Amino acid sequence: MLLKFRIILNVKEDVLRDIIIDSNIKLIQFSRVISNAFGFDSSEISTFHYSNQDWEQLDEIKIFKIDDDDEIMDNVPISNFFISEGDKLIFIYDFLNYWTFFVELYDLDDIKKIDKDFNILNSIGEVPDKPPSNIFDSTKDSNDIEFDDNYTD
Repeated sequence: MLLKFRIILNVKEDVLRDIIIDSNIKLIQFSRVISNAFGFDSSEISTFHYSNQDWEQLDEIKIFKIDDDDEIMDNVPISNFFISEGDKLIFIYDFLNYWTFFVELYDLDDIKKIDKDFNILNSIGEVPDKPPSNIFDSTKDSNDIEFDDNYTD
């Protein structure tokens, strides 16, 4: 089965990618797909977080072992996290710059295979040179978020 995702980068201007990917891909591979779809080289540490319908950042899903007692999810298929349309995760790439992505499953397709690891179905916007200065805060109303001078009109 193939899964279709809308992935939105948390910046002022619209930057998003719609992708289709095999449901058996592992979570660590999915992190690389997201990074590559937005032009990052996937060399930085990244993580996922569970999210509710309001995009609140909940428990972390570690894909790299940082502490000895960490349980990691690197070999778990994404189908364990995305079961039905509307399921969401938050992806954080590069802990120094804190690029934040909203990942939502919007369709399941019974097609068995695609030509590549993933296909970009839709691409809108360009990734800014610098990440926004605001760190994702689910307690703020979206109208209250302030951006760097680099991101004003």
